[in-house]
Amino acid sequence: MTWGDSSSSAEQVQTIDDRKTKEPLNVSLEQAAFHLAAIVESSDDAIVSKDLTGIVTTWNAAAERLFGWTAEEMIGKSILTIIPSELQHEETGILNRIREGRRIEHYETERVRKNGERVWVSLTISPVKSPTGKIVGASKIARDISDRKKVQEALIQSEKLAATGRMAAAIAHEINNPLEAVTNLAYLIFSDAQLNEKTRAYAKLLLQEAGRASEIAKQSLAFYRDAGKPGNFAISELLDDVINVNCHKLEPHGVRVTRDYRASAPLFGYASEIRQVFSNLILNAVDAMPNGGEILVRSTQFSEGVNGKPSIRVSIADNGIGITPESRTRLFEPFFTTKKTHGNGLGLWVSQGIAEKHGGHISVRTCTVPGHSGTVFSVVLPLPTAPSVQQPSAQRTVA
Repeated sequence: MTWGDSSSSAEQVQTIDDRKTKEPLNVSLEQAAFHLAAIVESSDDAIVSKDLTGIVTTWNAAAERLFGWTAEEMIGKSILTIIPSELQHEETGILNRIREGRRIEHYETERVRKNGERVWVSLTISPVKSPTGKIVGASKIARDISDRKKVQEALIQSEKLAATGRMAAAIAHEINNPLEAVTNLAYLIFSDAQLNEKTRAYAKLLLQEAGRASEIAKQSLAFYRDAGKPGNFAISELLDDVINVNCHKLEPHGVRVTRDYRASAPLFGYASEIRQVFSNLILNAVDAMPNGGEILVRSTQFSEGVNGKPSIRVSIADNGIGITPESRTRLFEPFFTTKKTHGNGLGLWVSQGIAEKHGGHISVRTCTVPGHSGTVFSVVLPLPTAPSVQQPSAQRTVA
């Protein structure tokens, strides 16, 4: 063997050794790329990439679940497909920042699903660079924050209602004294036999209207004052309060209310919370009758109700459009609403919680067949003591 042969053999050995050291490195890089792709595909967050013109280049499974578009449908299309028309100007600013190499973190905005439904998302967008360091596109992570937004909106709305309640109570308290003076003066005018009949008739009308204003003030104070303390209350008086307070919403919609009170025993609990339950149910009934209709409010007392105990059932029945089977199964879920932008989806969920807090429950029956459509919500609440002697039915109708 010559020195040349020996050198050649050494080179061969070195080449083999190099291959041995390099091959595991190549396998490791391939595995890392595979693992990274698997992580992206299995992520709970939507991960999307696009080029600098906004054309989608990758679309993971979470993006399919969040936006409703499959990868086959979206890859090669503009990202504007999922951006509402009034927000599409945002994309220009985003792409400009990406071209400058700047990262965008936790940017909250709205996007649109394939079915047209809006969804709130938090976006984190980063530049994607080629091996030479040139920016060639963007990687976007989108997280669904719709529930968080709904909670925030509900909290804001709750605080607004609380502030409104405090203001209404303050106003009601302040106007009580002048209202009492007006009422007394109107009574004196009406009682003056020296005045002609026309003047006394006006005085009588003034007396009636002042009395109505005084009643509204008392109801406003009652709603606010008993919010924090449980006690005994008559269900018929509570229902009358709810109906009277909401009269201004019933009349313009052409809705008539029939009251059928057959329960006489007092309930024990938080009257303000129970008012909220029936107010929610009555307003839902109004929404179900856009062209007007009838609501029957009925209270009944029976000996074997919740857990076999004496209870009162209050039913709110309407002849509206009814509730579809799909919606029926989700009625008491938080944030589920059929009112689109007009509701936050918390009314029935909160109402069910209040009923359960008082040891009761809410049930629903509904029909969507034209000519027979309607919905009945029944609230069953246990009595604190043995039921009283049932009084005769009292029915009356209000416009």
